[in-house]
Amino acid sequence: MKNEAIRYLVSFTVLLLVTLNLAVACAQPKPSPAPLPPKPSVTQPPATSENQSPKEAETPPANQAVDEEKWYLVETFSGAAGETTPIFHIYGTEWRITWTIDAEDPETAALDLFIHFHNESGSIWKTVTFTDGGNGDITYPVDPGGNRDFFIKVIVQNLRYWAITLEDNAPAAASSPVQITYIHYKGKVYPTDPKCCCYGYERVEPDEYVVIKNLSESPQEMGGWVLKNITKGYPSFTFPFDFVMGPGQIIRVYTNEIYPECGTWLEFGTDSKAPYCENPGKIWFSFNWGAGDIWSNEKPDVAVLYDAQGNEVSRKSYTVPIEMNETNSE
Repeated sequence: MKNEAIRYLVSFTVLLLVTLNLAVACAQPKPSPAPLPPKPSVTQPPATSENQSPKEAETPPANQAVDEEKWYLVETFSGAAGETTPIFHIYGTEWRITWTIDAEDPETAALDLFIHFHNESGSIWKTVTFTDGGNGDITYPVDPGGNRDFFIKVIVQNLRYWAITLEDNAPAAASSPVQITYIHYKGKVYPTDPKCCCYGYERVEPDEYVVIKNLSESPQEMGGWVLKNITKGYPSFTFPFDFVMGPGQIIRVYTNEIYPECGTWLEFGTDSKAPYCENPGKIWFSFNWGAGDIWSNEKPDVAVLYDAQGNEVSRKSYTVPIEMNETNSE
């Protein structure tokens, strides 16, 4: 009986100790969770990696061009013989010549370019020689305050074919739909006509002409517009104030031509509005120039068309072949 009581006492003591330990453990406070970081505001810039600065993070993808120079076509010339190119204008701060040579014997072939200033007594600005065939390019800076009109004398040696493309790093001014498209600079020379009491001299290249075209599908009012040879500074032709150029229409402005369709030359040349002849499909004007031609046969001149407010609308020059005796004149 005594042993039975001792077992009950030991069991009760063990149970009491276990109960007390559980009560102590439950009474201890639980640690509160760590606070979450605040959300970034909408104006906060994105974080950068350790190896990337904020400036580098803004760099565009590698396949996106950065500061790539854009070139605009000025003119393209090609041939097999030497020539003097038309005058061209540079609008930007740089221009580039891209060249191609096709030669039978590359070791003896050469393409020489003598780049001249226009309206500076033909002074040479740069010279460049391309040899060995093939192709390449060269870039020139331009003085912002200097002359921007040039022409090139092309001298060839043992070439089957050559081509040069001129490009500019700035676009030209917005163009008008009315453009000078062609200059026929070399006409005929007529001897003195003894039957004509009005013109006692030979008529030099009266059939020279400038072609002007309306490239749009709308009529263009051209009253008071002026066509001028700016190389010589004269002459200038003013269009009649009631003249409207139709869509797609082409006209010619001759030097001093006679048109059988318009009656006698005297009647044509003394029109009160302007020298003007209209036939089905043809509209022709004339400078009614005196003794001599307008467009030089030795070196290219420049024709410029101005609107009634004096704004330049279009300009055009032409190519003059170089004679064999000119190749050694530089």
